[in-house]
Amino acid sequence: MKIRIIGFPLVLFTGLTPALTQAQTPEDETPFSFSRCFSHVPQRIDASANANQAPIEVTADNLEATQDGKILYRGEVNVAQAHRTFRADYAELDQQSRDVLAEGNIRYSDGSITVLSNQTLTSNLDSKDTVLDQARYQLHGNPGRGGAEQVRMTDNTNRVALDGASYTTCPPGEEVWELRASEVKVEQDQVFGEAWNAVLWVEEVPVFYFPYFKFPVKDQRQSGFLYPTLDISSDNGTDVSLPYYWNIAPNYDATYTPRYMSERGLMSQLEFRYMPVEGQRGTLYGEYLGNDDSLVNTELEDTSRWLFNWRHNAHFDAENHWRARVDYTKVAGGDFNYLDDFTPPVGVLVDDQLLQSFQGGYYDRAWQLTAEVRDYQILKPDTLAPFQLAPSLDLTGYRGYGWYDLSLNSELSQFNNDRPDVFEANRLHIEPSVIVSLIEKPGGLLTAEAGAYYTHFEQDVPDTLASYYQDRGFVSDRLDASVDRLLPKFRVRGNLVFDRETQWFEQAFTQTLEPQLQYLYVPYTDQDNIGLYDTTSMSQDYYQLFSERRFAGLDRISDANQMTAGFTSRIYDQLGTERLRLALAQTYNFVSPRVGLLPTDTPSEVKRSFLTFEGDVNLDGNWFVHASAQQDTREQRLASGNMTLEYNEQGKLAQIGFRHLNQDYFQDTSLEDDLNQLGGTFSWPLDPQWRMIGGYYRDIELNRNIDTLIGLRYDSCCWAISLTWEQWQKTDKLANQVNQETSIGLRFELKGLSSLGTGSGDFGPGSQLLPYYRPFNLND
Repeated sequence: MKIRIIGFPLVLFTGLTPALTQAQTPEDETPFSFSRCFSHVPQRIDASANANQAPIEVTADNLEATQDGKILYRGEVNVAQAHRTFRADYAELDQQSRDVLAEGNIRYSDGSITVLSNQTLTSNLDSKDTVLDQARYQLHGNPGRGGAEQVRMTDNTNRVALDGASYTTCPPGEEVWELRASEVKVEQDQVFGEAWNAVLWVEEVPVFYFPYFKFPVKDQRQSGFLYPTLDISSDNGTDVSLPYYWNIAPNYDATYTPRYMSERGLMSQLEFRYMPVEGQRGTLYGEYLGNDDSLVNTELEDTSRWLFNWRHNAHFDAENHWRARVDYTKVAGGDFNYLDDFTPPVGVLVDDQLLQSFQGGYYDRAWQLTAEVRDYQILKPDTLAPFQLAPSLDLTGYRGYGWYDLSLNSELSQFNNDRPDVFEANRLHIEPSVIVSLIEKPGGLLTAEAGAYYTHFEQDVPDTLASYYQDRGFVSDRLDASVDRLLPKFRVRGNLVFDRETQWFEQAFTQTLEPQLQYLYVPYTDQDNIGLYDTTSMSQDYYQLFSERRFAGLDRISDANQMTAGFTSRIYDQLGTERLRLALAQTYNFVSPRVGLLPTDTPSEVKRSFLTFEGDVNLDGNWFVHASAQQDTREQRLASGNMTLEYNEQGKLAQIGFRHLNQDYFQDTSLEDDLNQLGGTFSWPLDPQWRMIGGYYRDIELNRNIDTLIGLRYDSCCWAISLTWEQWQKTDKLANQVNQETSIGLRFELKGLSSLGTGSGDFGPGSQLLPYYRPFNLND
């Protein structure tokens, strides 16, 4: 017979849950895909806000009250309060001393942890002092589990001590690794717990011994050593880092990392983070290597190497209108290989130019006012430095008024250069325009735009220009000190959308046909009297043909008297998924453009642009195809093209691509011959526990490998091992030669604890180990 009694308290167990959970749960648990690994893990149930006020219900087979004031519960004693449950074969409550004794088949669960014991639990309801012998625990929603010879809770359950504690994430019966400690102590109001005589066991072999260490039990910071890292490479040799974290204040901290490289020496790394006021945060980061041993026998006089980086983001008002941003990186002068040798976690490098930028302004939905000071450090020998922006002030605005819109783009910039044989300039540019909607219907749109380009240059031209500019046709006598350029522009653009219901292979589809037409007029004016400061040619693709610019930048505004025609056709299935997109466009010039990027450029007599094609196909949700091409219809030659084929299904990925550039059409690049590159990547499960990844890229024209990677990984419920081999081309910019580098990486991981080995822990597409780019632009 079950006897139901209200009033048996559960408060004595509430301190056990956070102690075991915080002490044993790893901070960064890596999810694991095998369902069998979690078959023993109960689902986590978060406690409600009023759980402690819920009524307590007690049932037992037998209840007995003794004369000395004890209440005895026998036979399947069950206590429940909200989501908490407690079970034992026998429980005893002394009403005078408030002592509780429980024995046999003890089981406690509160939605976040389950604790089991076949021994004895003793507790006092007033002091909350509790002792539980031979306890076993299982976290909910987490594979972490373990045991303790004895659990002691004191100070109103604020202090927890575990004797003979253990922890693992392996399923029962598959304990590949286990962490065992003679004593573990946790105080709920402290950031860190403590463990003594901890040993990491792999199978039955002790691997590491820790006499004493601290572990986090709260999401708070505290000074101390972080986990070390180990890497091995052909350039740096054995590479070991041991970070030390310094919690200076709630809004300031720093990490100092000594990094030893057997082939180079000892490097110091320092990162300082700050949050001085609300809305502002930043990082100062530096690296210093006093003497690079690998450069001792070279011609370099200074073998010290360093890097400095400053990043800062700020907003100054609650609406986030006023903002500022800093990204400044600098390495030692002439250290062109620094980023390739040390791969620092900071720095923006584009085309061997290291960005140094300070910007800020006012940002609103209708208009923006921004300022920027920008410089670059060149990381390539014998290369002319780009111009410094010192500064640039931009004002842009756009506002709609129903059937017409007004827009304004304006800029005031100063371009400086450290060399005395390079021209400099101040540039003012104002570009107003009005856009009128002539037709705006669901199936069609026609707009007309009228505007003007006004640009004023004040140029400082030296008597003799650098050979770089002389070779490109710039002559000091032809560059004017003051230039005014005023050009009107007129553009009409329209598109229609037709659709029809159709059927292929007994499936219903919707097909669209979207013709698009644009006329653009900009008159010609000679601009060879203006230097080049930030302007380059734009690559042609489908979308660029419908742009109003041939050049990126404002030093050249191309003349135009042209018509661009194109169409896009799409196919949607019954679920609205875009299965096919084909786009084709070409521009016809009534008068060939005469404005060239360089004074030596000869105006082309060709009145037609490349015939430009873009195509994307989603065959069945697993197979995808992308292709693009630019065809010279006059010479019947392919100027450029690329194609990508991809298979992607439930963790199985294979992608192969080909890229072609005809050097005759891209003479402003560094191509010495046609570019023909073939390559691909794959990530493929061999079975539920084995996965292979790989990548291969080859320059067919130069007949050499660009990058080759192969990797194999074994994954189990609680441990993993991976082996990688990679060979790639690395350019030594000082020696102006390409070297072939080879590396082998071995990594061993104990899931839920830490990782030991070399190389990156990421082992899949989109990671640093296996970069992945998906070129498809289809709507799902």
